[in-house]
Amino acid sequence: MVNLKRTREDILSSVGELIHRQGIQSTGLKELFAVSQVSSGSFYNYFESKDELAHALIDFKWNELKAAILIPAMNASEDPIANLFWMIDRLEKKHLTDPNCAGCLLGNLIVDLVAHDSSFQEHLVQVFDEWQNAIAQLLQAGQTQLLPNINPEKLAEQLLSMIEGVLLMERLYKQPARLHRGFDNIRSFLKAALC
Repeated sequence: MVNLKRTREDILSSVGELIHRQGIQSTGLKELFAVSQVSSGSFYNYFESKDELAHALIDFKWNELKAAILIPAMNASEDPIANLFWMIDRLEKKHLTDPNCAGCLLGNLIVDLVAHDSSFQEHLVQVFDEWQNAIAQLLQAGQTQLLPNINPEKLAEQLLSMIEGVLLMERLYKQPARLHRGFDNIRSFLKAALC
């Protein structure tokens, strides 16, 4: 076996796909060692436990999502509503290009971890609040394009819930056409809130 010197980020990157597919509770430590190509000693140099790995993976994947989609969406154009549509389109494309889409890893971890330890609930609430706030900021910045009765914070909550629902259903059905219809419904919902 090749002995590769791995970094903490390398380990997180290598185990992400496995955990995305089968969940962290269903993934044994031996599987984590094998897929990351590290010994148990090296693994424990970076993570004291599987729970610590899970918390690190939440941050790692959230930072990837922010860098690839949320931060660019905040500045894609001068039109904040167009930027929100860009975010939705980019999320759809990301999941359509994965032939074995297993939904949203962060959403999956809600089901996998929240009942396991309350610290995961707190951690994931912070992540999803940040995501919802980013959507709300775009809606607030584009409020002149919204119907007068639309509350940007409530609409942001609805949009995020719809996104996560579509991705959860994709994990179940594994049908790209259904995923596309789901994202079309999200776009239609947002369009209905516009003047």
